[in-house]
Amino acid sequence: MAKIDFSKKDYELPSLNAAFTQDEIQSVLICLHMHRGQHFAKPDQGSFLYKLKREKDVVRNKVLARQYAIQALEHLVPNRFKSIVVTAERTVQRRLDLHIEITKLTGQSQIIHYFVPVGG
Repeated sequence: MAKIDFSKKDYELPSLNAAFTQDEIQSVLICLHMHRGQHFAKPDQGSFLYKLKREKDVVRNKVLARQYAIQALEHLVPNRFKSIVVTAERTVQRRLDLHIEITKLTGQSQIIHYFVPVGG
């Protein structure tokens, strides 16, 4: 979890690798969190992960969540990252955990853990 740095009065995330800037991690998280078609200038960006909140908690949602995440992040691959690998698993009821391994163009990799609520 994050801890508070009182000198900056802000959170520090210890899980971030020093090779990755916060900007790179935030670009991935924004693509996953933003609804598909929400951005006025780029309607093909964003994800459909928000649709899973209304779905029943069934096994096929794991496949859908992985596909939605890959679709949301595919435009980052040739320009910002060398590769993005997404795996999904269900560890807790009514929640899917996405493990996103991003690899920079220099070869350094980082894993981002992102969860999606299902069946709300």
